[in-house]
Amino acid sequence: MRATLTTSYRAMVANLTRQNTRLEDLRNQAATGKKMVKPSDDPSAIRPVLNSRSLIRNSERFLRTMGTAGDRLDNLDTQMARLSDLMVRLKETVVAAGNGALGQQDLAIYGQQVSLLKDEILSVANVKIDGKYIFSGFAENVKPYDGAPGSYFGDGSDIEFEVAPGEKVKVNLTGPEVFGDPGTGKDLWQVLDDVAAALVAGDSGAALAELDNVDQAAEQVRSTRSEMGNIAARVEQAMLTMEDTRIDMKSILSRYEDADLIQTITDLTLQEAGFKGALEVTTRISELSILNYLR
Repeated sequence: MRATLTTSYRAMVANLTRQNTRLEDLRNQAATGKKMVKPSDDPSAIRPVLNSRSLIRNSERFLRTMGTAGDRLDNLDTQMARLSDLMVRLKETVVAAGNGALGQQDLAIYGQQVSLLKDEILSVANVKIDGKYIFSGFAENVKPYDGAPGSYFGDGSDIEFEVAPGEKVKVNLTGPEVFGDPGTGKDLWQVLDDVAAALVAGDSGAALAELDNVDQAAEQVRSTRSEMGNIAARVEQAMLTMEDTRIDMKSILSRYEDADLIQTITDLTLQEAGFKGALEVTTRISELSILNYLR
């Protein structure tokens, strides 16, 4: 089949169009650093790219949740540490008041110290973080304690955060878990009132009789703090694992999407040279005419 001039022109134009399209693709890759800008660039990569993006979004959501959980647990541990110190001081005060050589006035002074300790412990029980009471359960806007024995105005609900698909962790302690449930015996407020009253009355024996209750209250604080410490460690480990997952997914996504800039620039230089050459050849051929050969 003989090639006509029109056929030749169409072939040249089609070739220039292909080269120009390739040149524009390479320029976009160099400018954006991405070799996959639209699905048609690599249809086989669509599924892994979408899966990777979905996993990255999920991991980032879980990381934000775990960050919030970690902050709550850190704040809670700070208050529990403060409470532990106050419980140590309470026991030391009761033991010191048990000295049989102390007089009525000295015991009354110890009684006042216990009352002051109660005020400090009450301030911990009613502490607010970001405007929310941390020992009130779901009732975070309700002040949990007024210091009266047997009183608690919060609720007993656990606050849970999802730190992985299907896995939730508890990030709070309710008042009865820390300060005692009067339904199962004396709460800490009753113990503090009984110790202070005994010392003010000059009855060191009655104050010492409360020592077991003081120890039980201190042990309750230690055990609940330890429980939350274990949860904090679990959240920290989950964050590290989720961060590794996010990095892996970004690496996979990069393999499909990101361009090799050195190779892209090399290809771009060659493509520009090739396109320029093809354009010059096309221009010369298009100028050919039988008239050029007539004398």
